[in-house]
Amino acid sequence: MDFEIYMKKILVFTVIFLLSSPLMAGCLKKDDGNEGNTNPSSISWLNYQEGMQKAKNWGRPIMIDFYADWCGPCRMMDEYTYTDNNVIEKINENFVAVKVNVDQEQNLAYYYSIYSIPTIVYLSSDGKEVYRTVGYRSTSQIILDINTALSKV
Repeated sequence: MDFEIYMKKILVFTVIFLLSSPLMAGCLKKDDGNEGNTNPSSISWLNYQEGMQKAKNWGRPIMIDFYADWCGPCRMMDEYTYTDNNVIEKINENFVAVKVNVDQEQNLAYYYSIYSIPTIVYLSSDGKEVYRTVGYRSTSQIILDINTALSKV
């Protein structure tokens, strides 16, 4: 008799668990590694080839952030500057945003004469350089840089 009660309790627990699992799963945040492209509260970074093609198709200027994973100021910009809502909005509304890792894309770093990072190169939609900055940029500095670049496009 005790065995039957024990089995009923296990059955009830299993049914409750199975019924509540889908509900609980909806409470978890899914990290699919693609959040930057779908989250409107972040910059929509593209690789160089995608960015240049999109800029050509859309007729929009390009902002290329040259960085390296080991670069402290680059990481600070990712953490502080590029997470500011005003910066995100300004970049997403006005530019095709491109990130280039100088360690992985040495040919592009050479082509754009990148000697120090972070370097941000602003291009017209046809790929001609209109402005560049070198070094860490705070939120207020990058907003000024963006406005300057937009005035030259």
